[in-house]
This record gives sequence, C-alpha cells and structure tokens, in this order.
Amino acid sequence: MEESQSRLSSKFSLKKFIEFAVIVVITAVIWNIPQESFGIDGLTVIQQRVIAIFVFATLSWLTEAIPSWATSLVIITSMCLTISNNSLSMFKGGGAAISANGTELAFTKGLKFTSGIIGENKIIIDQKDGQLTLKGKDIAFNIDSLHKGQTIVTTYVTDKEDKAYLTISNANMKEGEKNDSLSVVNSVVTKDGTVTFTNKGGLINLKTIAINDAGKTVRHWDFTNITDKDLKSLQSDAAIWSAASDKSGVYTNRTTLKGANFGAELKSSDIMATFANPIIILFLGGFILAIAATKSGLDVLLARSLIKPFGKKSENVLLGFLLITGVFSMFVSNTATAAMMLTFLTPVFAALPANGKGRIALTMSIPVAANLGGMATPIGTPPNAIALQALNGPELHMGIGFGQWMAFMFPLVIVLLLISWFILKKEFPFSQKTIELKIEGHVHHGWRMWVVCITFAVTILMWLFDRVTGVDANTVALIPIATFAITGVITAKDLQQINWSVIWMVAGGFALGLGMNGSGLATAAIASIPFGSWSPMVILIISGLICYFLSNFISNTATAALLVPILAVVCNGMGDSLNAIGGTSTILMGIALSASAAMCLPISTPPNAIAYSTGLIDQKSMLKIGIITGVLTMVLGYTVLYCVGKMHFLG
Repeated sequence: MEESQSRLSSKFSLKKFIEFAVIVVITAVIWNIPQESFGIDGLTVIQQRVIAIFVFATLSWLTEAIPSWATSLVIITSMCLTISNNSLSMFKGGGAAISANGTELAFTKGLKFTSGIIGENKIIIDQKDGQLTLKGKDIAFNIDSLHKGQTIVTTYVTDKEDKAYLTISNANMKEGEKNDSLSVVNSVVTKDGTVTFTNKGGLINLKTIAINDAGKTVRHWDFTNITDKDLKSLQSDAAIWSAASDKSGVYTNRTTLKGANFGAELKSSDIMATFANPIIILFLGGFILAIAATKSGLDVLLARSLIKPFGKKSENVLLGFLLITGVFSMFVSNTATAAMMLTFLTPVFAALPANGKGRIALTMSIPVAANLGGMATPIGTPPNAIALQALNGPELHMGIGFGQWMAFMFPLVIVLLLISWFILKKEFPFSQKTIELKIEGHVHHGWRMWVVCITFAVTILMWLFDRVTGVDANTVALIPIATFAITGVITAKDLQQINWSVIWMVAGGFALGLGMNGSGLATAAIASIPFGSWSPMVILIISGLICYFLSNFISNTATAALLVPILAVVCNGMGDSLNAIGGTSTILMGIALSASAAMCLPISTPPNAIAYSTGLIDQKSMLKIGIITGVLTMVLGYTVLYCVGKMHFLG
C-alpha cells in the first residue's frame, strides 16, 4: 500500500480565523433578523436562509478567509442541512407536512401538491369547517397511478359569488351536477399516468374526490371529515401550507396565528446535483483533453508546427506566441497554457539581451493571450460556463450552443490579440531583431498518439457544429472522457491532475443560483423590486465595472458565481426593456467578458502570477498593459455583444 506523503499542518492564521469568525457572525445576524427588514413581500424562512448563505459566500470569496473552493463546499453542505427536505430537524418548520407520497397525512395519500406561487397562493387545512381550501391562482395538485377509462368524481364549492373553478389535465370533464352551490364534476381519464387538478383562481373548498373503475370506487378522499391522527400535530385550527414551484413536492405548514411563512424546501438531491451539472461535464471534458494533449506531446507538436510560419523576426515571434497561447487557452486551462508556453520561452530568454525590453514583451504576451483566449469558448474559463448555465437554464432557456458562442467570440479574441501585439511591441520594443527559436519536448509516436489527435479533432468539430449534429456540447464532452479511458490514454492517476478546486467553485455558484430560484427568492425579489423601471444602460455599466474591479482582486470564478445569479434575477425582472442594449445576453456574457479582462495585478489571474514569478516583469509594467488591454477588451467586447443581441443571433 502506497504511503501518503501528505501531512497535517499545524499552521494557524489568527487573521484568517478572525475574518472567518466575523463572517459567521454577520451571516447569523442575517439568518435571524426579522423578515420585514429585507423589504421583500412574502419573504419566507427558507428564502431568508438563502440570503444569509449568499452573504456568507460573498464575504468568504472577497476575504478568502477560507479557500474559495472550500466556500463552495460550505455553500452546498449548509444548503443541504438547512433548507432541503433532508435538513436537520432543528431547521425544519413546525407542524405536519403534506408530502409527495402522502405518508404524513393519510387523507392526502396519492396526492401531490406540485406548484403555485409564494404569497397569495395558499393551501389551507381547516379543521373547523372540514375542508381543503385552495386559495389563489394556478395552485395544482396531482393524483398519480391512474388508468385510462377510470372516472374521477370531484366535489367542491366556491366562496360566495366567487367564479373560481378547477381544470383537469389528462382527463375529459363531463357535465356535472350542482346542489346548493355544490359542484360535482365527473371526469374520464384519457391515458395512464397522472391527472393534474388546477385551481384557476379564487377560493375553492374541496370536499371529496373519488376514483371509480367499472362502477366500483377504488380510491376515495374525504376532506369533510378530517379526523386522521396525523392532524393532531397541527398547531392551530387553520394551518397553512405554501405552494411553490420548487419541484420539491413537500410543503410544511406554519400556524396562521404567528403569521410566519416557512416556505418550500429544496430537494437535497437537486442541491447535490449542482456538482454533476451538464456544464461541469463540459469542463471535465476540457480538462481531460488538456491532460491527454500534454501526456502525448500533442501540445509540443502543435506549438512547433504553429510557430514555424512566423519565422525568426522578433516581432513576428511575439505575434506567434500571442496567437498560439490564445488558441491553446480556448480549449486548455489558462493556467496550464501559461505554464507550458513560458517553458517554451525559457531558451529564448537566454538568447535575448539581458537589458532589452523584448523579454518583457514576450513574458507579458503569455498571460495577456491566456486571459483573452479563454473568452472564445464556453470551456475557456469558468466564468463563461457560469454565464452559459444561467442563459441556458430553465428561467432564461436561450439554448446557446458551443458553436454559437464561438461564432462571434472567436473573431473578437483574434482582434484583441492583434491589438495586444501592437501595444506590446510599442511599449517594449525588441533590441534584437531576430530570435532563434527551438521548442523542446517529448512527442509520443505510438498508436495512442493517433487516438489523441483524432479524438481531439472530432470533439472540437462536434462542439463547433453542435447545431448540425443535434448533440449538445455537454454530451460531446463525454466522448474524449470515454475514449481516453477505454484506450488507456488517461489512467486513474491522471485524474488527480484535474483541477477539482475550480470545479467545486463553479458548482458552488450553481448551488447559489438554485437556492435563489428553487426557493422562490428570485420570483419574490422580482415582484418586490421594480426592476422594470431601472435603466438598462446603468445596469450594464455598473455590473461590468463591479465585475472588472472585483476580478482584479479575487478569483474571477468567484466573482462570476456571485454576480451572475443576481443579474439573472434582475434581467428576468427587467423583461423587454433590455432590448435597448441587446438583451439579457449582453449583461450576463458581459460578466464573463469583464472577468477575463481583469488582468492588472499578479494576483488577478493564475497566468499573471506565473508570468510575474519569472522575475522578468514588474508590477508597474503589468498594471500598465493590464489596464490598457482590459479597457479595450471591455469596450470592444460590449460593442460586439450589443450588436449580436440586436441581430437576435442568440434567439
């Protein structure tokens, strides 16, 4: 058995401990302050907890009191333990629960309460009057395991002069009977499966539901005689369950006397699934391709082949390194690309004059190109994946493909790389006019090299033409993973090279988005805050500048994970008013662009840190080039996004 080389560290940072303690205290305050303090109508307990978790994430990512990936783990863990259907008992709401399988209240067995809107819509169990009251609009419940031909007899009464009514899907409603305002509706099930009842508005007091098959009653629910022992756990004569479209199927009651609305819990399985989000698979595919390229020597082979056309002229070699680094970083980790390309440059530095500025130009070209190149594809950098997930998610469902993204971002990146070339050669001119360049490295010549090359080409082509093949980019990402595993190109040991910390960070951002949407917080915020009256241009400028500023000091992935879920809510609330700036895509893709444009300091991005560690460039030079390149990137980038949005290229 291989002995582990890792050891527990005794290192302790008092500063980090104090920062973390302060963050925990602030989070606890947000967790427990009165709900009225937030100014959001109908805010539930669950939603308040989501806000507190979001505050924790923001402060932790800003201060880095704990590692960024650890913050994401805390987010997912705390959500499972405090706002999910599997949360600790101390965090669950009081009273009984209506569950999807009906195990807690016998008379609801076989019924699923599935949707509705937090606030006006309520499901009420009233012990005094003996009724199940559906109060509001579009509250639905399901009866499952029905068979074609069965008859449903539904008895209900509406409130005085209320014209509310039930609709039933997957069943044909027949003419019913009325007796003293009591509606009796017969419906015939049209196919096996589930029938959905929907209250289309107003107040309906549901009395009974019976399922008849061949003249016999096979299932029956009587809401007029609520005597089940489970009801003893109710805290008052009228207990309310809030119906919300969170897909959890579980609703917990709160006493109306307290006036508290606990809200619908999320499914713990949905929270955990953020780590297996299709976008995560897309990233894994990119990581596997990068590992295979390095292991086989394909990266060395490509670098040698691609640099040859640029000749020996110093300025042309600089352009070659900019373009090659930019292209590599579109499909390979920016950090890995920067490290690899700087290794190729080591013999070049030895041939250049020690006091010349050419060394600075070549060294700076690597982080600049790596940062810019990542913008060209959805897998180029994590902020792209976070923005794409929001744009293609259930709230916006824009359906943006890999090829669509590259169709306009790739030309933009090429233009930015050419502009960077002019800036670098002007600011740091070469004193030596020619460079003898020889890229060293091992290239595998066996059959597995052909497997890597063919798989690499097939994967990229299928990504580019996903609209033609009908296979989305996330599914295509499985091709290199499976192929390299079967052929032995990638081994179990190679999997350790995957940057799991980045994946956990991205998953943490997805979990925050799930918390905001799944809990109904996003809907409540849209209803309470007049986003529609806000200026789209102001939102565009402020969001871009905030992202740019934060990304220069903290991880650009963390910045995108914080801003994208918030801006997705804002964009949803602003509706058609965003057409003036090209639509939602301009703002959310602008966040990804701004995050990549932030490259002013050695701490801004890993490629910057790697280049700075060579000792060949100082912070002043990096700051100067970073600001110039960043500003030009944001100006040109937002212009392109605006034009693309106006042309409705993304739908």
